[in-house]
Amino acid sequence: MLKFSNILLKPSNYTCRFIATKAAPSKLSIKKNKEFSKEGLSALQSRLNLQFKDPNLLEVSLTHKSYRNQLTHSNQNLQWIGKKVIGLYTGEYLDSIFPNLQHNFINDIQQYYFGVSIMAQYAKNLGLQFLIRWVPSSELNDLKVGETKILGQALQALVGAIYLDNGPNAAKEFIHKHFMSQRIDPTQLVNFDSPILHLKLLCRRKNLDAPVSRLLKETGRYTSSPVFIVGMFSGVDKIGEGFGSSLAMAEFRSARNALMNYYTRQETKFTLPSVTEDPDYNSKYTPAFFNNKI
Repeated sequence: MLKFSNILLKPSNYTCRFIATKAAPSKLSIKKNKEFSKEGLSALQSRLNLQFKDPNLLEVSLTHKSYRNQLTHSNQNLQWIGKKVIGLYTGEYLDSIFPNLQHNFINDIQQYYFGVSIMAQYAKNLGLQFLIRWVPSSELNDLKVGETKILGQALQALVGAIYLDNGPNAAKEFIHKHFMSQRIDPTQLVNFDSPILHLKLLCRRKNLDAPVSRLLKETGRYTSSPVFIVGMFSGVDKIGEGFGSSLAMAEFRSARNALMNYYTRQETKFTLPSVTEDPDYNSKYTPAFFNNKI
């Protein structure tokens, strides 16, 4: 029998306000470093619990393209590599922990939780703002915007440097240690334009009974503030529930709740595909598959 797990939906704690104001000079947290100090680079490696075989890679990862010096390279190439590595290891993790989630939602989650702005916050936690070599652009009205991008890209470049210098397992361990400790809530990003139709198609694809909405409770039908509670059923199983000030709204929300329960179901036991890269891995790897249960 196919059943939904219970998912507690919480409203997002994030709000965005756009205010049109004249840009003012921003106080930067990144110091304008001309040269690296051996002490600073050594302290960073100690914090990362990593030792670079090629110290030049570490220096390049912390050198922005704005730092114009003919004797140095910028971190652009390392940033490109690091971005792909972060995408690989966060992608396989999300695909394993949320096996029913569609790829477009996984892309949204990656951008939300592992994008440049979030990387900038992690970079500050690691103290990269005291090490990056860069020159602020006079074209930026708000230097904070440039700082955020530079910090985030520097951390991506650092991951690329770790990948090239210490290997993929070290990069993967770094990503899991520093990025995966946060709680990932896909319900903030998963949305359905037509949840009732989507649910019907899902049940048909899973060879389940067509979803049927049933009124569970109601109060104040003939008042100005009615409340209806509707359950969504597939056969005898209740797969979702929703409430609203009208039957249509309650049915809409119950279908959305059913879809959320299915797509955001989390696996507690799973094996990441990259485990096969470990030379000591001898077990047979079984790839994740879509769960047939709702």
